[in-house]
Amino acid sequence: MFGFAPTADAGSVTKQLADYLRRCIESGEMACGTRSPPTRKAAEELHIARNLVIEVYEQLTAEGYLTSRTGSGTYVADGIEIRPARELPTSSTTETAPVPDRKERRFIDFDTGTPDLKHFPRRLWSKYVRETMNSEPDHIFTYSDIQGMRPLREAISRYVYRVKGISCSADQIMVTSGGSEGFLLLASAFANLFRHVYIEEPTIGFVADIFQKWNYAVHPIDVDKQGMMISRIPPEAAAGLMILTPSHQYPTGSILSIQRRQQAVQLAEAAGHYLLEDDYNSEFRHKGAPVPPLQVMAPSRVIYAATFSKTLSPALRIGFLIVPSGLMERVMSTKSELHLTTSGITQLALARFMEDGHYERHIHKMRAVYKRKRMFLAEQCRRLFGDAATILGDEAGMHVQLAFDPGRYGPIDWNELETFGVRLGSFDDYARVKGRHNGKIVLGYGNLTEEEIAEGPLRLHRFMETKEAGR
Repeated sequence: MFGFAPTADAGSVTKQLADYLRRCIESGEMACGTRSPPTRKAAEELHIARNLVIEVYEQLTAEGYLTSRTGSGTYVADGIEIRPARELPTSSTTETAPVPDRKERRFIDFDTGTPDLKHFPRRLWSKYVRETMNSEPDHIFTYSDIQGMRPLREAISRYVYRVKGISCSADQIMVTSGGSEGFLLLASAFANLFRHVYIEEPTIGFVADIFQKWNYAVHPIDVDKQGMMISRIPPEAAAGLMILTPSHQYPTGSILSIQRRQQAVQLAEAAGHYLLEDDYNSEFRHKGAPVPPLQVMAPSRVIYAATFSKTLSPALRIGFLIVPSGLMERVMSTKSELHLTTSGITQLALARFMEDGHYERHIHKMRAVYKRKRMFLAEQCRRLFGDAATILGDEAGMHVQLAFDPGRYGPIDWNELETFGVRLGSFDDYARVKGRHNGKIVLGYGNLTEEEIAEGPLRLHRFMETKEAGR
């Protein structure tokens, strides 16, 4: 079946099968319209559990490789460009082994940007900070390397290869003080090269703000269930930066489909764009495996940005960029001119934390925590609102997207929710064009307790009842 044979040292069977089918589809070995074998039959012939096959099919359907037809089966989706199979990168690295209670507060804040801080590994982290301060030479207390401390860059290089399939050297990695500094650095570095930036609509607000301050022309491109609508960028559009969140678009929760990933790469190569991939929380996908980064499709055209703020803590103020080799000198010289550095003590403590396997163990633990929270919050919303609200987006991240029927409730001023003791964000808060996302909100649950997750939707329900009664 498929000609697939798992190996003992290449990760889980689920990941291996998903990777194998992606290659078969992209190479044309499995042509568009080909019917995939029923899950039960595939499981029997591959000698694996049926639920593993189901998980792979669901994963590839979410990414756009497969499509399900009711009563007929699962088929290879249309519109996928056939490309020669790429050789997998080789690596000599080996795989590593896998607070006080919150004070009672008046508001329940469905903040989407903060992880569960009570699970931050305080004792372990403080141990690595102490070891770093006690063992490193005195220069650790001065300004750190502009590019980032090499031990951390090497640890990141090994991590992204092992977990995300990104093959890059430590010399391509630039450590930043969080994701926002990374965007600021790139906006400055490319200001003399590009004057245009293409962003998702809606998206997190600070991205457009940063580029506008550097006098870029900002072009919002609509997002639907398959991510940014790449076809709305004309082939003759001026070269610039295309900013994408392929693994989990914020706030809609959509995944950039394989068809649109290919379109983005083709457009970038033809028109001279660079793709800026903001991979802010792909580690926390709660159904199926993490979506492969866009960077692996076009390493010379994609600048990859990530942060430790969502996986560990915003207080660390550490993120990183993976920059194509041809652009690194430009980015390095800009960072040096701006004199942007990150704490060397924190960097070296994080490097040791990662090398000893604690970072991946923490992510594994938090993935389970956030999955439980999401399921609980989603069930609360379904129970309270029934068919009056719909849960949107992929099952990932630290937030739930909820859409209320505008015909039932009408336009809503979500700021009025504060009188019910709740704070949250609406899609319109992240949109440049207002009024097109009536009734759509984002409920972050990362740093909420179970009690708050239970109480918050009750308060929201009472608020919505007043809106319905007022019509």
